[in-house]
Amino acid sequence: MDIRIYLSLEISSNMKKVYTLALAAFFGIAFTSCEKCSSCTTISEDPATFGDEIQNDVCASGRDYDDAITIYTRSGWECVEEN
Repeated sequence: MDIRIYLSLEISSNMKKVYTLALAAFFGIAFTSCEKCSSCTTISEDPATFGDEIQNDVCASGRDYDDAITIYTRSGWECVEEN
């Protein structure tokens, strides 16, 4: 095999690896979950502050966000997603 053909194939193989790595990095960054924010409110049942409205902002991404909202709603809080 001619050395020029061998070098050409070797460079082509390395470029394929670079392109594959670049595409993997792009899709890893492009499809990560964006941070979401919600405002959750409830009415206090503490005797010292009974009847006062309590508000808490929840900001997270992906499963962390979903889990936090689930915990708040199961505890009787009302959550509204902010844009």
